[in-house]
Amino acid sequence: MPELLHTRATGLVGRDGAAAALEALLRENRLITVTGPGGVGKSALAAEVVRRKRREPWSATGTADLAALDISGLVPNALARALRIDGDPAVPQLPALTAAIGCRPVLLVVDTCERQAEECAAALLHLVQACPELRVLATSRVPLDTPVTFPLAPLAPGGAARLLTTAARALGAPRDPGPEPARRICAALGGLPLALRIAAGQLKRHDADDLLSLIGRPERLLDLPAPMPGLPHRLRTLRASLRWSQRLCPPGERLLWARASVFTGPFNLADTVTVCADDRLPPDELARAFEGLAAHRLITPEPSGSGAFRMTAATRAYGKHLLERLGEDAEFRRRCLAHCLHNAPGLPS
Repeated sequence: MPELLHTRATGLVGRDGAAAALEALLRENRLITVTGPGGVGKSALAAEVVRRKRREPWSATGTADLAALDISGLVPNALARALRIDGDPAVPQLPALTAAIGCRPVLLVVDTCERQAEECAAALLHLVQACPELRVLATSRVPLDTPVTFPLAPLAPGGAARLLTTAARALGAPRDPGPEPARRICAALGGLPLALRIAAGQLKRHDADDLLSLIGRPERLLDLPAPMPGLPHRLRTLRASLRWSQRLCPPGERLLWARASVFTGPFNLADTVTVCADDRLPPDELARAFEGLAAHRLITPEPSGSGAFRMTAATRAYGKHLLERLGEDAEFRRRCLAHCLHNAPGLPS
């Protein structure tokens, strides 16, 4: 799996608990979908679990990366290629694949399912129901309609700081960032592993204070390169990763992403209705779009459990870019400012 090859120098820092939990879950369930935002480490985590289970007596193992699969109907063919199974051309591919797997113990990883989510879920459900010894780990930015999901969140502060420091050392940084600058860098990047590795690459040329200044300008952060040659194009920069997510969103979600980028702090559904709704995005459609952005982890809930959400700096910067292209940035910044002033404590409403 490509992402694992580029994390060997730093390992899966901060993910030991997640790897152990996913491995245990796979012992009890034969189809699991690891979900989470782009760059959170879904593929690397799945690959680590496969590495841990490699000694088991599998008849076959394989990894299918569906990132380039943009034609419907070909998911079974991709799965068959991953398992090096040649089906009978006279038999439809899914029944042929089912027959070829049969009752053999097979471990299959299906990576980047989000572009063919419905077809992928249907094919995988069919296979695990028909093949009693098949186990499947799928990864997807959007939830699949499968029974067991393993949501992978960005790293907690401690794990994020360890990853930043470990990656910076591996990439030749002359010194470690201090604990407080590291905490602030990780908080600004939302604990996202891809963003942390990008930041670690900058520590070879910048000290921690300079890096904080750099990532304080999120529009520049979007285009900093990931210091891992050979990564898929969609993971080489945060802009590329967010563009991939944008293409998965229906029009209402794209529009809300752009408009909600005017919130610099936490916001809830009621806030977005007040600031972002209009004839193009009426409240009922906005509510559906809000749920979609949350499902894609493009907005993330506040840990306090208050019901508020926020965007990371990079996600907000990309949304701001979308809003500017729409020519709506001045209008919705004005509406957000008016809303914030109306709700400011101590001010007359």
